[in-house]
Amino acid sequence: MVARLLNSQILKQSRQVVRSYATETKQAAQHFPEESFGGNAWRNGVIAVVAAVAWYRIDQHITQGDEKHPFTKWIEYRMSSAEEKDNINQANLAGAEAAAEYKLFAQDAQRAPIYRMRYPESFERASPRALVTGNQVDLTDLKIRSD
Repeated sequence: MVARLLNSQILKQSRQVVRSYATETKQAAQHFPEESFGGNAWRNGVIAVVAAVAWYRIDQHITQGDEKHPFTKWIEYRMSSAEEKDNINQANLAGAEAAAEYKLFAQDAQRAPIYRMRYPESFERASPRALVTGNQVDLTDLKIRSD
């Protein structure tokens, strides 16, 4: 009895579950909107063609004769002159030459030679008293590196 009751409740719950994927049955027929030449794509295409033709005609009207196009005039106005470009290039070239010379100089540099003593503790053994003048050097402030 309990098994029959549980089976009927499970069946009711499984019927109420909505699937989140498409089915392949005849009941789920797909309905597409009707296509015609009145759609947004055709309208936008016609507007683009009309705008291109109008732009071409206006462009021809603006540039009658030997005068330059307004865009060309604006670009020439915003550009820097050839002399300014040459000066910038010369400054960059001088900087590159200086960097190359410094690099060559740094490549040829060598570390100072390091003279290692065989027994550095010999400095600590010597007595700073009773030194004969001219025979020995005062080494009291000498610090020996042991690396």
